[in-house]
Amino acid sequence: MAEITTDVLQQALLSLIQDTKESRKRDKIRFERLDQSMASLAEQSKKTEQDLDRLTKETDRQIKQTNKQMGELSAKMGTLVEDLVSPDMLRLLREVAHLPEEMEGIINVRLQRLYPGPRTNGQPHMIELDAVAECGEYVLINETKNTFRPEYVADFLKRLGQVRDYFPEYRDKQILGAVSSLRIDPSVVKHASHQGLVVFTVGEGLLQIQNEEGFQPKRF
Repeated sequence: MAEITTDVLQQALLSLIQDTKESRKRDKIRFERLDQSMASLAEQSKKTEQDLDRLTKETDRQIKQTNKQMGELSAKMGTLVEDLVSPDMLRLLREVAHLPEEMEGIINVRLQRLYPGPRTNGQPHMIELDAVAECGEYVLINETKNTFRPEYVADFLKRLGQVRDYFPEYRDKQILGAVSSLRIDPSVVKHASHQGLVVFTVGEGLLQIQNEEGFQPKRF
């Protein structure tokens, strides 16, 4: 067996030290690259989060703007339907109350009235009626919606029961209630009729009663 000399051992040790240095150097480079990659990833993540936050805020803004525009459009449509309905209210009242065609009357649109009695916590109560036709001893109060849903009937009936409290001049009148729209689902027509409400839609320039033949409106 060859004898291992001191020079050989020193050379091997130097080679090992050199390899260790180079390995550490490579590891340092890898760690530096890893740190750079992590920093770049963190920066990209931060930028993505900022972009997402801006996108979310812009989306929320657009949704709010769209909702506002839809609300304004719905309000305009509601006013448009009311304006289509109101001119024919007297004819409808004469028809359902069996009044003479020549009998004169008046129509009020979007009528508001504050409650004349005590206030609640200092705040006055107010009632708003879409259209009111008066002819003789009869008063026809109409509620107009773009789309008339069953739950609107209950709310309207509640307000009909309060009308005389807000309008003392109607206390000796026979009050009739009516609901109207461009189109009303047959199920809503049936439900409203069962509650004694006149139901009509706009067709061919005139109001058309949708209640079944023989229907008698309720006096509220």
